[in-house]
Amino acid sequence: MNGKPTYDELLAKLRDLEAKVLNDTERFAEICKNISEFIFEHDLEGNFTEINPHYLGQLGYSREDMIGKNTRQMMPPQYQKQFDEYLQRVITQGKDEGLMQVMAKDGSVHIIEYKNSLKDNGNGNKSVLGIARDVTEQLETEQSLIESDMRFRLIIDAIEDGYFEVDLAGDFTFFNHRVHEHLGYTEEELMGKSYKLLMEEKNAEFVFKTFHNIFMTGESVQSMEWDLMKKDGTVIYVETSVSLRKNRKGDPIGFQGIIRDVTERKRSEQELAYMAYHDPLTGLYNRKAFMEKLADTLREAKRYENRRAILYLDLDSFKKANDMYGHEIGDKLLIEVASRLRDALRGSDYISRLGGDEFTIILTNSQDLHAERVAERIVKNVSEPYKIGGILIDFISASVGISVYPDDGHDAQLLLKHADTAMYKAKETKGCFMRYSNVIPYPGKARA
Repeated sequence: MNGKPTYDELLAKLRDLEAKVLNDTERFAEICKNISEFIFEHDLEGNFTEINPHYLGQLGYSREDMIGKNTRQMMPPQYQKQFDEYLQRVITQGKDEGLMQVMAKDGSVHIIEYKNSLKDNGNGNKSVLGIARDVTEQLETEQSLIESDMRFRLIIDAIEDGYFEVDLAGDFTFFNHRVHEHLGYTEEELMGKSYKLLMEEKNAEFVFKTFHNIFMTGESVQSMEWDLMKKDGTVIYVETSVSLRKNRKGDPIGFQGIIRDVTERKRSEQELAYMAYHDPLTGLYNRKAFMEKLADTLREAKRYENRRAILYLDLDSFKKANDMYGHEIGDKLLIEVASRLRDALRGSDYISRLGGDEFTIILTNSQDLHAERVAERIVKNVSEPYKIGGILIDFISASVGISVYPDDGHDAQLLLKHADTAMYKAKETKGCFMRYSNVIPYPGKARA
């Protein structure tokens, strides 16, 4: 044997190669069947010479429909010039890619994305080889997203409330115009800045804890209030709802929320709360505030076994001043008395006007009350002459009654009653103070 293959061996090898080619062809056909792209070839006139797969999906054409068909026949008339320009680019540049509108078999217009190159066939002829895919649905989805985003922005800009988005670090990534208008910043000044820029440290800590809780639990906060600082330093109050922002994978990427400026409402509430517990004329606490504070004070005193003192003050000859100079001067006199009481007492002592010319004081120092010494100072200060509106009033004095917990009573009503009783005893002399359990006249005055 000379080592040359026999006829049977050559035949077997040929059959093996044919089987491989057939297998590769079937595999290629299966791949073509399952991909969204289609491969095509057309001559320089635009006539299709080859196409794969055999059926062009959403376009509805078969290979038999396409072979020999000119590409211009698949295009709406107004776009046929676009094909001529495309063909010229391929011929001069050797390649081209982009988007083109074509008509499906049912007459609907589709958009295809293509990438083509010029091919030399070796016989002096050239053709265009390319790959393309139908991107109509994708572009429509993108267009819907764009339109949806535009609608979202229109709605966000139309609402009266502020809308904001921050990243996980708390830096602003998006907000509507209401936010920076409320705060006095320009959009450029606020974008990318931290929310901490808008609040004091204590408030920023509260907001951080709120955001952290939302991040950990995923639960939104529907309504909470905090204050924000405008660019000019003015504080505004806002009511806020906050929720977690996530990406398509469900991973947290930040926070989003609505803020509503409730400054006017908050100030109205504060004014109402102030009016509920303060005397409108003098600014001192009123009877309601006094009774609540006294109850709290006694609970604390009982718990820690401390002592507390109540002073009940009434102005002597106030009616005379009212009758002589009128209620306007009388009101100014009461305002001045309130001022002198503040000067005579510590900031922690609780001063109230019960009504008319009656005042009460709760001394808060439990270790060293010195109630008599404080009462003496009050009587002295309040009894000094007054000059109001050019009028000298030198006949006003103060009578003060004192009751002490637990010596003179264990409950609020009894202590107040005993202080009142002591005050009326003091008024018999005027310009002095008396304690309920021990009658102590003001120095220099004898008890009547």
